[in-house]
Formats: sequence, C-alpha cells, structure tokens
Amino acid sequence: MSGLEMTEAGMYQCFCYNTLEITQSYMSVTVKNMTLPVTIEGPDIAEAVYSQNIWVTCIALGYPLPVVTWYKDSAEISASYDDRYTVTQQATTNKVTSVLRVIAARESDVGTLICRAVNQKVDTYTAQLDIDFVVGHEIAPSITLSDISIQLNSEITVEAVVYGYPTPNVTWFKGEDRVPIRTGGRYTVQSAMLIIDEAQSSDQGLYIVMASNGVGEDAFANATISIGVNTTLLVGSAGGICGLFLVLSILILLYILFRQKQKKEYVPPLTAPTPSEQEIEKRIRMSRNSASPVGFNPKPGLGEIPKQSVYLRENPALTEVNTKSRNLPPIIRGPLDSAKDSISSDESDSDSTSYNSNTKIVPARVKKSKVAPSN
Repeated sequence: MSGLEMTEAGMYQCFCYNTLEITQSYMSVTVKNMTLPVTIEGPDIAEAVYSQNIWVTCIALGYPLPVVTWYKDSAEISASYDDRYTVTQQATTNKVTSVLRVIAARESDVGTLICRAVNQKVDTYTAQLDIDFVVGHEIAPSITLSDISIQLNSEITVEAVVYGYPTPNVTWFKGEDRVPIRTGGRYTVQSAMLIIDEAQSSDQGLYIVMASNGVGEDAFANATISIGVNTTLLVGSAGGICGLFLVLSILILLYILFRQKQKKEYVPPLTAPTPSEQEIEKRIRMSRNSASPVGFNPKPGLGEIPKQSVYLRENPALTEVNTKSRNLPPIIRGPLDSAKDSISSDESDSDSTSYNSNTKIVPARVKKSKVAPSN
C-alpha cells in the first residue's frame, strides 16, 4: 500500500469462504511519518453576561495531534492563572476540541482570548484564533424595520436595526403565515440584513423579523416591500412608451394655454404721432411757398381759384396754431374772390376753434358749394 491518506488509517477485515467453510482475518493500518497543517476554528467574539458563566470553544485540526493552549491578553491560562478559568479537551485522530469555561464573568474579564495550536512533528505548524471577550449586563432585544420600495431586476438590501445584550439572534419571515427565509436561491440572510437578487414582483409583500437573546421576550418588527418604477427602463418598455406619450401631451397642453394667454393680452393700437412744433412750422412755410403743399393734395375742380388760399381756408388750424398757441406772426392770406361769399357760415365758425400744442391737427369739414369763376 502506498500513497495513503490520514483517513485511510484504521482497522481492516478480510473474509475468505467457499462451499465448505468461511474464514476471516483482521489488520490494523497506521499511517506514519505524515504531517497535516494545523487549522483552527472558533468564534470571533465571546459575549458574557455579568455574573453568568460562559463557554468558548476552539477546534484544531492536524496530524500528529496539535497541542492547544489558551491565553488571555498574552498571559497563558493555566491552573494557576485564575480558578474561575478552566480548560477541557477532547481528541480524535486528527482533531482536538478545546473548551474554555469562565465562571461568573466580571468586567475585569474583558479583553482578548487567544487559542493557539502547535504541531512539531517535522516542522512547526501553528494556528491562532483571537476572540474578543466582552462582558455586559443583560438587555432585552428590540428591533425596527422600515417599509421600502424595490425596482424589478435589481439587488435590494433590507436591513433591520437590532439592539440588546447579548447580541440578539435575528430570524426573517415572509407573509402573515411567517414562512422562514433562509439563505438560498435569490435570498441571502446575514443576521439583521436580507439581500434579494434580481427582485421580482413576487418579492413584494409583508416581511417580519424577530430578535431574541434569551433576555425577556422576543422582539418583532414588520415592513412592507413594494415594487417601484425603474426609470432607467422607462423608454424601453410598453409602460415607458405610455409614460412618454403622457409627458408629450402635457407639454402640448401647456403650449396651447400659453398661446391663448398671449392672444388675450391687450396690445394698444398704433396711432400716428402728434407732429412737433417744428414740423407744423415747416408745413406752414411750405404751404405759403408752394402751390401744392407737401403731404396734401389740392381740391379738384376749383378752376382759377388760388389753390393756396383755398387750402389755408380749409385748414384754419394751421393759421390759428401759429397766432394763438405759440404767438407766431400771422400768415397773411391772399385776396379771395367771389368764392369767399359762397362759403357757408358753418365754415367760418370753425375758424375760431383754438388748438394747443398737443391737439391733433385735423382738417375741418367744409360744406361743398360751387364757386363761380371771377371775371
């Protein structure tokens, strides 16, 4: 036999038989000159309740069997260390289970426990485990959990806030039937934390969490997980297209309302600007020197009547503004012929109308009458 492993050591039995008789023999196999690395297992923290006992277990693996030694803050725990500390061990072929017991824990026991395993068969193999040793007074557990909204196909982390001493154990349930949730599939349970991979619509509903530490009554909390909208998939899904259509409809409605508001706004009508005093004076001078003043057309069908005199006669404001409003020298009118007598009295009344500098100049209406030509 060659290439034996440690697990192949032990008692072997051989049977031989024929139609006449049966015979058997036994053989013990021991694997020698073989070593296995030392490994150690145990907790990272040991929580002791004030004035109560606590047991801390450390497991060392190796071959030949390693020697396990306990330390408290670098001081070896031996029979002379403290009578409240005791160590017991159990050994098998390649495993040593060592248990440290502390009676009536005190605040002075707080520190670091060290479990060290050594094997010196050929080379030195050492493994060490550091354990935080804490002592506190009992505190009943309490736990809180908040509602959350999850998105489809995303990873969701639900975390409960747990308080108590010793640290409470946390258990998760789903639904009013309290179906236990354990690590597996898309669910991962890490004490007070629940992780859901690729969340589906079936994941929504009621979730219950329980905290217990043996002190007082167990604590419960519940929360509802609902499905939210994944905005990153808004445009790429049928629901996203509907949402986009709704947004466009709202924008169009706002544009229509804005245009209607613009139409209702009052826009003052455009009016011709009031001519300035200089413009009025310029037009008066041009009317005296030109048979057809700029900007005005002479009356048609007047024959030989002087056009300038008729124009000024029909626009008495041009003379009155100069003589009354601004005290300018009056314009001397030319002699009028028989047409002067044919002008109605209504026309003469309009000559006495006074204008100020801010009054629009509108030619007075004159009753039309035929004028006989002069001889």
